[in-house]
Amino acid sequence: MKKHKKVIAFFKELGFAFTISRFDDRLIAQKLVCLLELRGINLGYPCSIYVRGPYSPNLTEDLFSFKNEFENLETSARLSSTDKETAGDLGRIFGLKPVPLEIGATYGYYAISQNCDPLEALRQVKRLKPFYSEAQVALGISKAKEFLFRPTPGDLEELKKETGIWQRASLKTLEH
Repeated sequence: MKKHKKVIAFFKELGFAFTISRFDDRLIAQKLVCLLELRGINLGYPCSIYVRGPYSPNLTEDLFSFKNEFENLETSARLSSTDKETAGDLGRIFGLKPVPLEIGATYGYYAISQNCDPLEALRQVKRLKPFYSEAQVALGISKAKEFLFRPTPGDLEELKKETGIWQRASLKTLEH
């Protein structure tokens, strides 16, 4: 199966009605694919950084080469239940909004692909995207973290320890 067919299956699952002539649609397509790749789904479209964030020239080539298939969401590819769940997470967290997708994909690119610590990834986002407000940057990064970084069982146990103190204090306050 050609790799673009699985991308179309993801677009279909997300309800993304792609139109090649719309810049925002091309930007959304790029960021969706980049975020899926960063999440560990190998779609065959590696991304590198460009002016508007992570970008795959190979994806752009396929978007134009298979324009009708993308615009009509024509594919024989089927997503696994795990892929459908991932698409659901992506859609629920980001929607199909270009600004959070652009910021989130850029943050994820630096944090994961470039192995930057969170503060450095934030600096890189702000350096590349000075035209976005602090609130837009914070929202995009928050969404990226929610989508890309899954807590481990150890993380959850540590969180329980941290919040347990507050929870017990809260319950004692309610008793009085």
